[in-house]
Amino acid sequence: MRLGSEEYLEEVQRRTNEDEEYGRLAKDEHDSYTMILLAEPGKGVKEDLVVGFQVEGGRIADIWSGDRNTDLVLSGTYGVWVDILRGALGPTRAFLMRKLRVRGGMMRLLRTSDSTMRWVEILRTIPTEFEGEYEQYNLSG
Repeated sequence: MRLGSEEYLEEVQRRTNEDEEYGRLAKDEHDSYTMILLAEPGKGVKEDLVVGFQVEGGRIADIWSGDRNTDLVLSGTYGVWVDILRGALGPTRAFLMRKLRVRGGMMRLLRTSDSTMRWVEILRTIPTEFEGEYEQYNLSG
């Protein structure tokens, strides 16, 4: 599934909502997120990819493609997001190294680090196709 496609987003929501551990870790979360994957034309990623989701009590209540007003906005190059998904870079380290920028409250985000780590583990189970030079890192799930 192509990263960010409608099919991919539906699978993210399904797998996340079926995961009991994520549900337990995120049971008190009620936040919305926008994730911006910035284009890297020199590496074959021609356009920004913007996706978002709403967490309500440990479940993804809504997931979408495109920009919306959300509680938190996370942005970084497409390659940084690929590195996180393939396990070469942890999300917390990406924030601390300023490879991912946060708008809307770093403390709020750090408070949810356990559920975020579990969520990234879930995402790594999804067969994922990346763009451009990043195709070499496609995930088999």
